[in-house]
Amino acid sequence: MMKECIVQTPCGAVKGIERENGVLFRGIRYAAAERFGYPEQITHWEGICDATGPERNCFQYDTFRKEADDSDNFYYDEFRRGSTFLYEENALTLNIVRPLQAEKCPVLIFIHGGGHETGTVGELPHGDTEEYARRGIVYVSVGYRLNVFSLYRSRNYGLYDQMTAIRWVHDNIAAFGGDPAHMTVMGQSAGAMCVTDLLYTQALKGIVQGAVMLSGAGMIPKVVRPYTEAESEGFWNEVERRAGAKDEEEFRRLSADVIWEAWYKVSREHNDMHYLQPGIDGVIIPQLPQNVRRDGTDLDIPLIVGVTSQDFMPYLIFELAYGWARRNAREGRQPVYGFLFDRELPGGRYKAFHAADLWYFFGNMDKCWRPFEKTDYDLSAQMIDYVANFVKSGDPNGPGLPGWEPVSKHRRGFRRFDGHSEGYASPFECRRKLWHTFLRDRGPM
Repeated sequence: MMKECIVQTPCGAVKGIERENGVLFRGIRYAAAERFGYPEQITHWEGICDATGPERNCFQYDTFRKEADDSDNFYYDEFRRGSTFLYEENALTLNIVRPLQAEKCPVLIFIHGGGHETGTVGELPHGDTEEYARRGIVYVSVGYRLNVFSLYRSRNYGLYDQMTAIRWVHDNIAAFGGDPAHMTVMGQSAGAMCVTDLLYTQALKGIVQGAVMLSGAGMIPKVVRPYTEAESEGFWNEVERRAGAKDEEEFRRLSADVIWEAWYKVSREHNDMHYLQPGIDGVIIPQLPQNVRRDGTDLDIPLIVGVTSQDFMPYLIFELAYGWARRNAREGRQPVYGFLFDRELPGGRYKAFHAADLWYFFGNMDKCWRPFEKTDYDLSAQMIDYVANFVKSGDPNGPGLPGWEPVSKHRRGFRRFDGHSEGYASPFECRRKLWHTFLRDRGPM
């Protein structure tokens, strides 16, 4: 028998489901937005918000091409097979899992990955995890606009969604037993890149106290730097023409499938990373990331950053993360704790592939097809404990855990997560491993 739980928030009442280790609230709407419009934070709803059903997710590839052949899609098999997802254009919703008895608990806010094009709040590795609730933390997973509906003309609608969600959590999380003065944001892949972008602005100063970034932290190199709206104008004019629209106003009135299809075809023809990421809008990304870092105007908070040993563009991802850590150490800024995830997952030809660490950082291994071993479960518990400690104190260390020092002039290595060693991988070891991956042992793309 499902036991319901009703919470009174500043927005109104919301109904969730009590489970073994926590209370789940799924699909709470934090903002509303018109197409190609900035989000407006929800401050009130009528009646009781029913957060017991399946959440909605923002439009993406599966919305428009459901007939696509996923038989050889590695990430579909790994993270989605057997699950059902519902989509709508502006599904600006979030999920919350709180401890059964929650009062002034620290808060962890997760931003999913997916290349700024796909991804959901309920994907198998991280969706509805109770592991952080078991450790006295309120866990929040955020949905946001993707692809053309987020990136249109470098206006960063998805980033504004995320920022609005974080502010909604700050304003409402006390009702769920969370502490608004004690919030950490976490992202993976494109989600980690988004967290990096959010650190470029001072808009979250005093709201977020720490950040965890998996396979995506660091200063974007100039070769794939974000474009301004003016620099991307030609690309977006081409998308509008391909959709049959004579101008922006007509384009925004077209059906969603026509808009997405035109963007998808043009973006694949260009094959240019500049157009597949948030742009320089003068606010969230105020100027070139290199200039923000040089000026020291990015948000200075404790960080955990890391890379998997069979990562997507592994060497580059490591250098960006390591460069951030070294810069913070050199300039006396807040500590940066680095990790190399090097566990070879059982059951498949790929090893420590891009996003493999999600199974371990969220502990949803019972949802995975892989024959995980005791070593995997022990490693997962250790990694979750590190993050939980970091969320609580800004320091991942705690009783029963091997020591983890931040990068400094004395300790340059990254903590190695492989299920066997309890030491560090030096920068030389990391680079050697990642170059081998890039040249001879690539993971899925």
